[in-house]
Amino acid sequence: MSCPACGVSIVDGDRFCESCGHRLIPALQWLSSKALPGPCPHCGSSDVGAQGYCENCGQRRGAGQDHAELDLGGLGGATDRGHHKARNEDAMAIATLGAASIAVVCDGVSSSTRPDTAATAAIDACMPALLEVLGRGGSPRTATEAGTRAAAKAVVALGTPADNPPSCTYVSAIVTGTEVTVGWVGDSRAYWLDGAESSCLTTDDSLAAQLAARGGEAGQPTAPAADADPRSLALIRWLGADAGDTEPTVVVFAPTGPGTVLVCSDGLHRYLPEPDKLAEATAAIGEPPTATAAALTQFALDSGGVDNIAIAVLPFPPYEPPEGSAQ
Repeated sequence: MSCPACGVSIVDGDRFCESCGHRLIPALQWLSSKALPGPCPHCGSSDVGAQGYCENCGQRRGAGQDHAELDLGGLGGATDRGHHKARNEDAMAIATLGAASIAVVCDGVSSSTRPDTAATAAIDACMPALLEVLGRGGSPRTATEAGTRAAAKAVVALGTPADNPPSCTYVSAIVTGTEVTVGWVGDSRAYWLDGAESSCLTTDDSLAAQLAARGGEAGQPTAPAADADPRSLALIRWLGADAGDTEPTVVVFAPTGPGTVLVCSDGLHRYLPEPDKLAEATAAIGEPPTATAAALTQFALDSGGVDNIAIAVLPFPPYEPPEGSAQ
């Protein structure tokens, strides 16, 4: 390998050329909803052990923040614990790399042990892996696959107890100037929002959703019917030590005009599952990405907030900082 600026040989893994200082990996930023250091959120004690349990009240600190709003200017996200869960079992991250926008949402499987830990571990592992591939010039599809595999490995490593290990769903979106690449395992979703052309880009990994998709139009995944048997809505794919197939389903979509990619957990799409209605709600807000995500989060809370909520909003085409500006 050689530096594209000066031609001097470089070593794989170098971020800058040692000869001319040229940046070999584009500048990147990423933010996540991982819990911040601080006192116990239940009693305020500062005596919190390494495993996250408070030595004063005995409660475990959640792996994620109960409420967070993430802002990178050209894209944003929001997450909230909701009204009924003890902690936020959703996790999310957003990133920029050059002119690309990236978002990942993971939803802890509530019936598993420490679902919040699973979702946060997946986020912590997937984003660096995904960005590394993109930064080296890999395709968004390859980066999506690498990020999902890193997430799956991290959740498997949590592994105990063997009969009910920590588990989560996974969905990511990479938005470039020409296309949108989405990958998923589970029932968190990605939508393309463009008025009448809006669509759901993912198909839930449940029996009901798979059957519904087979009956829909090619390339237009269909959500299960509202009156579907609840048992048919159970996940058939997830990330965890007891999971089977964890390879992501990947869809690459080339928009023909401006629009918005919205990535979310079922804390939102249980209330706004239809792409056209979600597009109407998003357009009616008319705010920058983070404010839009926060407003949709509040909508989910006002609608009942029965589950944790995580939403990322990525405009297409992505915002591209002027050449030479700080990122």
